[in-house]
Amino acid sequence: MKDATNYLTGKLLSLRLLAFALAFPAFVLPCKAQVYNLTDNNSAVKVDVGTQAGMSQWAVDGQNQLHQQWFWFGIGNGPEAAINTISAATVTTPDARTLYTTYANLQLSIEVDYSLTGGFAGSGSSHIGEVIRIQNLSSSSLSLHFFQYSDFDLAGTPGNDTLQLGLNGQGRFYDAFQSEGTLAFHETVVTPGANHGEAALFGQTLGELNDLTQTTLNNSLGPVGPGNATWALQWDLTIAAGGTALISKDKTIEIAPEPSTFVLTGLGLLACVLLKRRQSAY
Repeated sequence: MKDATNYLTGKLLSLRLLAFALAFPAFVLPCKAQVYNLTDNNSAVKVDVGTQAGMSQWAVDGQNQLHQQWFWFGIGNGPEAAINTISAATVTTPDARTLYTTYANLQLSIEVDYSLTGGFAGSGSSHIGEVIRIQNLSSSSLSLHFFQYSDFDLAGTPGNDTLQLGLNGQGRFYDAFQSEGTLAFHETVVTPGANHGEAALFGQTLGELNDLTQTTLNNSLGPVGPGNATWALQWDLTIAAGGTALISKDKTIEIAPEPSTFVLTGLGLLACVLLKRRQSAY
């Protein structure tokens, strides 16, 4: 009798909970996955805005080239944390290829905007533009360290990638070039160049960002690999009360030109120069 009573009680409770959920669907929303998909032409991108998995897919012509790309921040001398720990994300998707995400608390707001531009089918090319806005919402100056971590698996495999970081004329990190076979990934920091960078094999940099102590990247340019190459950039920012810092970057995946292409291009340019000189002689 006791078992039958418990069964009926449980049944009634389940039915009441189901009716409550249907009557108030807003209570079900927090259970939704926080994954957003962008598509354009031959490209598809997946971004988990609620965990440090972050951008975990960048498929070009059906082949995924990315394992993880996400952002961390640290304030003053404190340890860094993934930006999704600031707050739940506020998300806007104006169209199929664009995603705006914002994390905010009483101290700061970090917005990451993505814009995907795919190539034509079979081209092997794809482009993502990123703009990051960091706003100091407090009434005093904010000393902040901002990190981007990237783990690309070109050709869909975690090994055999070769990576090199580059410096601009001011000694800032502004460029990353990664390749495997005929595939190449290139990122350019449009503004401003990063204060520090780190090229390493998988495990080292991600461990540093998650070890609950303050991190300064080791400024290793590489080359790294062949292997499971990863890299990170670090911006050291001082943002005035109410002020905003802007970081913009361009990412491109493409089929790298064969060495013979460079040779033919060079010969073509040389022929043009010689022809111009010959014409000038008459």
